[in-house]
Amino acid sequence: MKILIVEDEELYADKLEMLVEKLEYELVGIVDNSANALELIRQNPPDLILMDIHIQGQHDGVELADLINREFNIPVIFITSLLDDLTFNRAARAKPIYFLNKPFSDIQLQRSIELTIRQLDAQANEPQEWEQDVVFKEHLFIKVRQKLEKVAVKDIVYLEAEGRYCQIFTEEKKYLVRLSLQECLALLPVAEFLQTHRSYLVNAEKIRSIDLQDNLIQLNKYQVPLSKRHREVLLKKLNWL
Repeated sequence: MKILIVEDEELYADKLEMLVEKLEYELVGIVDNSANALELIRQNPPDLILMDIHIQGQHDGVELADLINREFNIPVIFITSLLDDLTFNRAARAKPIYFLNKPFSDIQLQRSIELTIRQLDAQANEPQEWEQDVVFKEHLFIKVRQKLEKVAVKDIVYLEAEGRYCQIFTEEKKYLVRLSLQECLALLPVAEFLQTHRSYLVNAEKIRSIDLQDNLIQLNKYQVPLSKRHREVLLKKLNWL
């Protein structure tokens, strides 16, 4: 992930630079005006731009974002200290991928970048629509410490909800993500991942057997519960009735 910073306040420019480097992304450069931003983008196009709305030069951040959308189609996270409706509505028309208000914390900035990466990854792997508008994504990027680890969807065996978090189990590894079970389901092909319990999603391809007496599903080395509420729906989807 290559990131360009367009910010004319030195304090915030330094803060953005420090966090980008801390998260181990590649910093393309830091500029404070529209002309230098366009020049740098043409020389070395970034994957993401962190941009203040009020910058120096011929164009402000909103106008610059419009130019970028027409010529490069690079996603922009807008950063601003202004909260008025006029500024927000004008900025929204430039279709930023995220909107961050000053002053912001390190964790707010970090999460906005990470959510952007997830969205870009989803868009990059989005094929033509299926009959039921099911979007299939071949892999997910899961944050492990300060890195994003690529996990093939086909390798996921099941997911287990733990409050506001979910554990994602593959045959070899376990991941913890700060997403609800339904948020995880939205990232997965619904034709392949089925809910067996209010806290469990399973990859149908990994099911080896279903114990209808004890309401348990065997997934190779794993075993997950099957609730009465989800049992009938699950069996119908699997054509096992």
